[in-house]
Amino acid sequence: MMVKKIIIAFACVLFAALSLYIHAYSEAVSFKNESEQRAVKQAEKKGIVQVTDVYTYRGNDVYVIVTGKDDEGEQWIVWVTEKGKVAAMHRASEGLTKQQALSSVKPYRPKTVISVKLGMEKGIPLWEITYIDEQNRYSFYYARFEDGAFLKRYHLTRGKDV
Repeated sequence: MMVKKIIIAFACVLFAALSLYIHAYSEAVSFKNESEQRAVKQAEKKGIVQVTDVYTYRGNDVYVIVTGKDDEGEQWIVWVTEKGKVAAMHRASEGLTKQQALSSVKPYRPKTVISVKLGMEKGIPLWEITYIDEQNRYSFYYARFEDGAFLKRYHLTRGKDV
């Protein structure tokens, strides 16, 4: 009889914890989706008629990056603040391509490239290249979008077992 009560109590606690987790997860996803939808609307107001990509950049501030084409087929990039204000807008041809940005870390001989994505820091549109360096450190390299100028680089030391 006691074992049955313990099992029922455990099941209730597990159900409550799972419900809280699902609720928290759905709230987080909903917030992200709302933020991205706001950014897409702002990009559309600026003339983007075909959105090709939308993602969130988290640096000192949060920006939603929207890439897409105008009605003439020209590729644009729009940096939108978390609150939905357009912070910058550039033709993709005005800056480095993803491949050009990636080539800026070649002198550091990355073992593995994790990501290459657009972002913004202190009002400067940039490329963030994340990679594992020769010393197994998680590394970040920031290059200005317009001309590839070096902005900053830093490393995070990984655990001893890696």
